[in-house]
Parts: sequence; C-alpha cells; structure tokens
Amino acid sequence: MKPKHLIPLPRTVYLYFACVLLDAGPCINSQAYERYSDCSSCHGAFTGSVSPQGTVFPSGDKHRMHRNSANMGTACNLCHRSDDNDDPFIGSSDDTANNPGIGCNGCHEPTGLRKHHFVTGTIVCYTCHNPVTPPAEIVKPPYYGTVDTKAKNSGNTVQVANTNENWSVGDFLGLDNDGNNLYDLADYAVGPYRIISLNREGNNMRLTWLTAGWRTNTVQAAGSASGAFVNLGSVLRISGVGLVTTNYLDIGGATNSARFYRLKSIVP
Repeated sequence: MKPKHLIPLPRTVYLYFACVLLDAGPCINSQAYERYSDCSSCHGAFTGSVSPQGTVFPSGDKHRMHRNSANMGTACNLCHRSDDNDDPFIGSSDDTANNPGIGCNGCHEPTGLRKHHFVTGTIVCYTCHNPVTPPAEIVKPPYYGTVDTKAKNSGNTVQVANTNENWSVGDFLGLDNDGNNLYDLADYAVGPYRIISLNREGNNMRLTWLTAGWRTNTVQAAGSASGAFVNLGSVLRISGVGLVTTNYLDIGGATNSARFYRLKSIVP
C-alpha cells in the first residue's frame, strides 16, 4: 500500500494596530539514509568546501568546520563510529562520557529535516517515515550546550561568526530544525514580530514594524476592528538576514475617519 503523505498546511499570523483618526496509512519507520554520503548528491561531499545549495564552509570543508577548535569544535565520537571512522552516520555514532551516540541526529533534528525536505519539494523521506511534528525551533537538539561541541543556541539569536549556529561563512542563517522552511530568527518561535509605530505624514500614514529576513508580510487595513481587512499593495518579501525593521506608507490613509491596520504573514 502506498504511504500517505501529510501535507503541512500554511498558517497565518496576524499582528494588529488600530488607528482612529479624528478630523480625518501506516508506514514502517526505517533508516533508509544511513550515512552522510547518501545526502551528498544535494549537499556535496563532507570534505567539500562549498555546498551545491550555495553554503560556503570555513576551514576548507564541512568536516573541518565541524571539527576545528576555531569553529564548531565537535568531538569526533558525536559523528563517527570506530568500526568505520570515515563517512559520518546519520543516526548512530560512538558515544562519549556526556552524550549518547546518535550521529548527525544529535544536532540536526531528524523529524524537522524530513519536514523541511517535504516542504521544499523533496518527498523521499516520507516514503519510509511517518510524518511527525518536530519540536519548536527554539528547542535545543541533544548535543547542544554540552562539553562535546560549541553548538549551543538553536535560536541563533546572536549574529557573531563561529557562535550559536553561525558556522558557515557570512550567512548567519542557522538551521531549520522544525522544518517550516524559516531559519532561526525568521522563525516566529524565535524572532520577534511587532508593530513599532504608526505616524501621520500629511494625508498618508506610515506603519513601521520589526520582523526578520526571509519572512513574507502583507499590510492590511479596514474601517473598523471587525471590518473586512484588505491588502494594501502586494506581498512584501523581507530581505536581509536576522532582525529587520521595515515600513509601509499608506497613501491617503490619513484621509479616513477611522483606519485599522494589521500585518499578515503566511508561515509555511
């Protein structure tokens, strides 16, 4: 019997600011992909300096990025097995005095990885694994915060090279451990999302809010809090990385007797 795929439906996040103007089928779970080399066709060799996805790795390759003390400084036994101390195993490894040996899964949440691949169009994981709701982005994977690695903050809230999840060169994106295709601060479980100000500029109104790079926001308005909100302009794809302050000018917005605003964002 063919496995049933669970398609995650998008959800909508709203942020409100009111302005009143006066005088205006069961599957068998298995480890089909046992080693990192099974992933290399999309993510490149573990000893490669650049991923086909565009990521550039410090110290020359992924292996040294994980291992070097100047970078992640991860203990060998978290990734490797002594019976084959070469290509890392995804779900198993030698343990240490501080951590069980669960391989790549100790830092890369497996249920989140499956969902991330599914959301981005790679459905192969769900041919063997049942869909499972991953933990939130802010939840630390098992190896994080232990003496065996410098990885410690799954929220990646400080944009400093070689800290938190900022190991690759220059992007400060981190990981997508909950599989919703929003990386770290762009994820609503981690990054803030709030309206900062609403100011009148002649006959116009300027709305300013705090969001994060990679999100998609839309400004909406209505004549009353319970009224029908309509989009003002097109969907805004927020550029940049990490926290971003952006704004929208509602032309003619100050000519209404009452104007209520809200922000809409579609979360994968």
